[in-house]
Amino acid sequence: MNELGPLVDTFAKLEPWRGTCEMGSFANFLGVMTDQEFVERHHPSNVQQDQGDGTSVARMPKVEDGEPFFEFAAIHKAVRAAQDRFVMVELGGGYAARSVDAYRLLQNLNPLPCQLIIVEAEPTHFQWAKQHLAANGIDPNDHWLINAAVSTDSDPILFMRGAGLYYNSAVTANDINNITSQIIDMGASEQVLKNLLSAGTCGMKIPFNSAAGQDLFDYTFVSAIPLNDILAPLPLVDLMDIDIQGAENTVIEPAIEMLNRRVKRLHIGTHGADIHSGLWDLFFEHEWGCEFDFPPFSDNETPWGQFKTTDGILHHYNTPL
Repeated sequence: MNELGPLVDTFAKLEPWRGTCEMGSFANFLGVMTDQEFVERHHPSNVQQDQGDGTSVARMPKVEDGEPFFEFAAIHKAVRAAQDRFVMVELGGGYAARSVDAYRLLQNLNPLPCQLIIVEAEPTHFQWAKQHLAANGIDPNDHWLINAAVSTDSDPILFMRGAGLYYNSAVTANDINNITSQIIDMGASEQVLKNLLSAGTCGMKIPFNSAAGQDLFDYTFVSAIPLNDILAPLPLVDLMDIDIQGAENTVIEPAIEMLNRRVKRLHIGTHGADIHSGLWDLFFEHEWGCEFDFPPFSDNETPWGQFKTTDGILHHYNTPL
């Protein structure tokens, strides 16, 4: 577990992309092009650098990058091990960054037919996912894109709507109390009630405070889909990437038997120490191996550099598969 040396050596042998980017886009180390609008608030570190001759070169992820390094490591392991067909599920897909990276790496290292399943509840992010696939030569119609939140059932849920803010999540009972108080203080109760009844959305920007500062969100009802329903038509999944902002424990446990039968690798961003340890125990109980285990909000020192986590990093592999 947490054996980083072989990964560092492997990545060092890969040649990063170099070339030119269209105006308004940037490239990563795989040559995946991303619209700058998608990451205005959260620009990644491993992007292209100007070479002074009209071309750019991107650098490979480093251990010091933390989460991006381990996301790429998970993708690399899954792509290299795939046989016959590569299938990836991305829950909390945002603009489908990890799925597109996996598709590009697959073409480079292990060309196979590919099926991407991208689940994203935030409406603008869902449209961005389609744009991101198309901009990188992937026809969204050839894959399965689901505009919904992953949940334990199919009942619509109240969700934070705000483009470019990638900690959008389902609204909890405690959140509802706070939001209600804010709406009352804004004198907007009547208008919000009308909006909810007519369109299923509050219809206005409401302040939300977090460690990143204050942002504005609307709150809207979105469709929901259980994890078992996503997995039902998929005989085998090479990699499932999960980043669902604190819902991972409630969503994963009811689907554990299906995960045992269908999924080879799971890469999970965990949101809270209890969630992290609870999932570790769950997968240990079901005899999954653990590749990476770094708790949330931790300082980590390795021979290849230091990094901090905000989200925890768990990567499990299914030993029978």
